Amino acid sequence: MNKERKWPQERGESVKDYLEKLLTLAFEHGFSDLYFLPKENGYAITGQRLARLESVGTVSNDFARSMLSLMKYWSNLNLAEERRPQLGRFDFAGGFVRVSSVGDFLDRESVVLRLIAGSHQDFQFSSESTWKELLSNQPESGLYLLAGPTGSGKTTMMYELLKHWSEGQVVLTVEDPVEMAQKEFLQLQVNEQAGITYQELIKVALRHRPDILVIGEVRDGQTAEAALQAALSGHLVIATIHANSAELVLERLVDLGLKESLVREALVQSLYMRLEPGSSGELQSSFTRVDWREKRRLYRRLQHPLNKGGDSHDGI
Repeated sequence: MNKERKWPQERGESVKDYLEKLLTLAFEHGFSDLYFLPKENGYAITGQRLARLESVGTVSNDFARSMLSLMKYWSNLNLAEERRPQLGRFDFAGGFVRVSSVGDFLDRESVVLRLIAGSHQDFQFSSESTWKELLSNQPESGLYLLAGPTGSGKTTMMYELLKHWSEGQVVLTVEDPVEMAQKEFLQLQVNEQAGITYQELIKVALRHRPDILVIGEVRDGQTAEAALQAALSGHLVIATIHANSAELVLERLVDLGLKESLVREALVQSLYMRLEPGSSGELQSSFTRVDWREKRRLYRRLQHPLNKGGDSHDGI
């Protein structure tokens, strides 16, 4: 499959032309990541596509160092720093590229690029009926979380849900960075260097009284607490989180310092995403889910077996 792609060659190309051709081809063929990793006699370049790693080629050390410097220049990173971690981004082909740079124990710099297209295609779902059922079951409020490994399609799934749920609703997103520009939504972007954190933006967002609040990623205790309080105050909060299953989302939030009883009260659904190649090579999404509202109803029936209307106080 890789032989069909005419990747640029170091010989006869300038560093700028090589990198632009490489990125253009990677975007066109749906690659999610490109890896530039030091080896004994040069740099190996590989790419992630359809949940598989493909070899792109190798370049010399000098050519690679010039290319990494160009990426860092485009991303406004420190060109002289080759050991400490650096994060940045630059625009390309209507989308953008996230840049992550760090040196290994031999002080050889490595770079990973995350490619974010300016627009996205609809997923093909392994179970269309399950997807339609999910769309028809929009909660009014509470904490709605999407989990899954990096590159599993959490953000795209989140925007697919919003596309169907946002009509007549005020939607406000807080992201780092904004991955998919949507003119219908008010989108805020985190800037840690300027002191504009998730926590600060969530506070501002709630003053705008959105019907749906989107948080790009729940990554620490403060963000988790802010998301929880927003959900408990009557907002529908949709966010992504790193957890190993839909069921373990609860445990992950408790690990971040939240009180389990409050998390159980706020959670409405959690999904665990997987993105895999279908039979003809197209991306296909599947997911497992936990409906925490059903768990609460069952618990209340067990606690009060004679109360026939035990689920009438769910409030969702």
